[in-house]
Amino acid sequence: LRDEMKNSLEELELGMKGELQMSLRMEALAASLELNRVPDNWASKAYPSLRNLADWLDNLLERAEQLTRWTEDPTSIPVVVDLSLCFNPQSFLTSIMQVTAQTQQKELDKLTIMTDVTRKQPEEIETAVRDGAYVTGLWLEAARWDSKQSCLEECLPRVLFDRMPVIVCRAILREKLETNGVYTCPCYKTTFRGPTYVFDATLRTKYHPDKWTLSGVVMLLEVPM
Repeated sequence: LRDEMKNSLEELELGMKGELQMSLRMEALAASLELNRVPDNWASKAYPSLRNLADWLDNLLERAEQLTRWTEDPTSIPVVVDLSLCFNPQSFLTSIMQVTAQTQQKELDKLTIMTDVTRKQPEEIETAVRDGAYVTGLWLEAARWDSKQSCLEECLPRVLFDRMPVIVCRAILREKLETNGVYTCPCYKTTFRGPTYVFDATLRTKYHPDKWTLSGVVMLLEVPM
């Protein structure tokens, strides 16, 4: 992605100076920059996102910063991982299951991710969780999280998205995954949903899970701002 951005911008600069003949690719890049849209050739090598170009660039820098901090101590997971800043969040969740499979001598294909929603914000977490990982960067769409009762609740008027507190992601045997009083909430990278699916979260509910299914309640890693 970085190489594509660098090379295409250098090529466009030469074209603007008259040192290269302007191609359709260069014209498309110039148009995207003028309209504050992510160029198609950049988007094809990047992660799914519906942001405009300015916000996309800010987000890209945030992702790079988190990755840089992580590489400074690659053998340990950060205290709280911002899942929305991971280039491949599915791989991070798979790594949680791999660690559990190795340490507890369990078969990887029989494990799944279970989520426990805490009442804390990222800045309140001081030490890493023993089993699994603390994650943040998740939003609820079409519902909200009631921290007092620790369960799903109907969203407030004119508020479509609700930021989730820190969540603990743990690996557990599928056969032991609790289903009573739990809504299996699909998580997607963007509001486009579909091909941006990441995983299913387990969220407590005092209502029948069908209520949230019919309401189209999901969790998202990116929401319109």
